[in-house]
Amino acid sequence: MTTAPQRRRRYRDETIEDILRIAREMMRKEGVAALSFNAIARTLGMQPPSLYNYFDSKNAIYDELFRRGFQDFARQMAERSGQDGPPGENMRSAMETYMRFAQENQDLYQLMFQRPVPDFVPSEASMAVSLGALQAAQMQFVNALHSEDLDIEIPVEQALDLFIAFQHGLTELHLANNPELPVGEGRFGKLIPAAVQMILDAWQKV
Repeated sequence: MTTAPQRRRRYRDETIEDILRIAREMMRKEGVAALSFNAIARTLGMQPPSLYNYFDSKNAIYDELFRRGFQDFARQMAERSGQDGPPGENMRSAMETYMRFAQENQDLYQLMFQRPVPDFVPSEASMAVSLGALQAAQMQFVNALHSEDLDIEIPVEQALDLFIAFQHGLTELHLANNPELPVGEGRFGKLIPAAVQMILDAWQKV
């Protein structure tokens, strides 16, 4: 038998999920920075002050979405295929997974990686989640660099930054030019194999 506290908790959890769903719908339609606390309340059919029972500010909603975004990103990177394969396969898989996450979650991607909301600063707890997700993804790349087939003459940190520049740059350009096309298609979406080959050619042992 469900107790009264359990029913209240379930109602609260469901309302929080509704708030976040509505927030994401607004962000996708009107832009990430256009999120309105009052508009969310009206959509839910409640008075704006009632929304404070669930989130103490608009930035608290952003913070929860930021944290959840990085949790999902970390899961996708951890589950991607190819991470235990040769360096080229590992890099290609990482770039494709990053681009696919951005394409399927453009609102979260902007919040996580583009900082479109000037006054939003993630909480310490959410920043810890984001750093953990990014460090785990970066370690997958660093492990690939230890292949006997590669000879890298620059510090690992710089090699990682170069890879991130390729990965993020191609993703940004793909979203700007062909957001409707899947990963692997479009002017920039199809350049992942070429980008990986450029990296391998530069770092391959002679």
